[in-house]
Amino acid sequence: MSDPTIEPIQPVGDDYPVDENEAPAAKPRRTAKGAAIVGVRVVAGTVGLVVAAAAIAAAALVPLPTIARPPHPVTVTPVPTAQELVCPGSLLRLGDETGQGASTAAPIGEASLRYDASGGRVTAAPLAASGAVGSPVLISSPVGSSADDEILVAGAQTEVAASGEFGGLAATDCVGVATDTWLVGGSTWVGRTTLVTLANPSDTVSTVSLEMAAEEGPIAAPGATGIVVQPHSQRVLSLAGFAPDVELPVVHVVSRGGQIVANLQQATVRGLEPGGVDIIAATASPSTSQVIPGVVVAGSDAVATRIGEEGYADLATVVRVYVPGDEPTTAQVSVIADDGSPTGASFSVELEPGIVDDLPIDGLVDGNYTVSVDTTVPVVAGVRVSTVATSIDPAVRGGSDFAWLAASPALDNDALVTIASGATPRIHLFNPTSEAADVTLTSGDADDIQLTVEARSSASVAVDAGSTYKISHFDSLVGAVSYTGPGVVAGHPVQPPAQGAGPIRVLP
Repeated sequence: MSDPTIEPIQPVGDDYPVDENEAPAAKPRRTAKGAAIVGVRVVAGTVGLVVAAAAIAAAALVPLPTIARPPHPVTVTPVPTAQELVCPGSLLRLGDETGQGASTAAPIGEASLRYDASGGRVTAAPLAASGAVGSPVLISSPVGSSADDEILVAGAQTEVAASGEFGGLAATDCVGVATDTWLVGGSTWVGRTTLVTLANPSDTVSTVSLEMAAEEGPIAAPGATGIVVQPHSQRVLSLAGFAPDVELPVVHVVSRGGQIVANLQQATVRGLEPGGVDIIAATASPSTSQVIPGVVVAGSDAVATRIGEEGYADLATVVRVYVPGDEPTTAQVSVIADDGSPTGASFSVELEPGIVDDLPIDGLVDGNYTVSVDTTVPVVAGVRVSTVATSIDPAVRGGSDFAWLAASPALDNDALVTIASGATPRIHLFNPTSEAADVTLTSGDADDIQLTVEARSSASVAVDAGSTYKISHFDSLVGAVSYTGPGVVAGHPVQPPAQGAGPIRVLP
């Protein structure tokens, strides 16, 4: 069988074989006419490209027709919610009477709480996770039928301490939560114990930072930031753990996450003698005008006698002022008597930034006063008053007491104030306007109280313990409540109504 014939595969392209005997193909000859035609074609193509690019650019600059309509705003009315206030609860100590459990807060006694609303029924309940008797109490007003249906709510508490080294009267009001709180008062000097209480009534964890200053300037302390307060609970911290042996502390409390209510609690003991207790409320935010009404001076002769004794210098009436910025200022301190009589206690002083000062207010006789501090840069302020009993009340061990009075916020609308149980309560009002105010105080079925507060002057009136008063018929006021008795003194501001959420216009 013969082999099959295999046809060779012819290569293509450059591999195709060339017959060496074949004459090369003649190259085309380029003439002048052909070159001209090619040049014209190149120029024409280039011109076309340029024209096309110009046309595209021009089209981009020409505004395209649009169809537009004006946005329609939408008004959203928030769902009405209850107003909520937090009352601090009982006075506390770290550890028990034997000195055990020094890191655990325990109540000294039990606070007497009063609260009310301008309509409906108020509910009150301790913070669920506080885990201690005498814990902070959350009070809630009824929900209005609309966001404009404002229901005012107020509460206040007092507690008489008469146990061991504790003696005196403490009073404070119930307030709304905040992310920024200034506390002016307290001391961590020998025999003075000051606690920081942080109550979180919200459903969110709160992370708190403490910014502190004293007579030597700002205080940087380990552990003063990142303080965690769990929802519906309270943290209690010793101020001495951050700022030991300071006489003039000011604490700025800043929270992230859940909003809180912050207070200071101070107790004083001189040797074996109780020297008073107090719950120190938040003072007004930094401002160039601070007003502290309800400064009650009682037992001034007895106080003056004891101030000269060792360890009793802090019985003196002082206004504590702190400049939180970095600019010095001149402070004009004015002292106005409720009865309009001259006091001779006003003065002017230079203040350095970052330094806390206690400015003595000398020469005040027994009476009711308003202290104002006017500056060129924002400051915070508070007043300390003290009293010494001339005849000892068995319920008040030691016969001396003190109170830190916060600068009060301005009242621009009707306000509600609850008077807690306490000796000889009074409402104090200061009128910062240029016209007299004929104020009405209304309480349930009782007769209305009419009180005229002259322009840039102050006035006060006795009220009933346990009652709630609506303050109306004024343009602007600053108010406080005081409690005084043999060897006891206390007070707290009158708070403006909590700001409700009104309608919001939303643009799409």
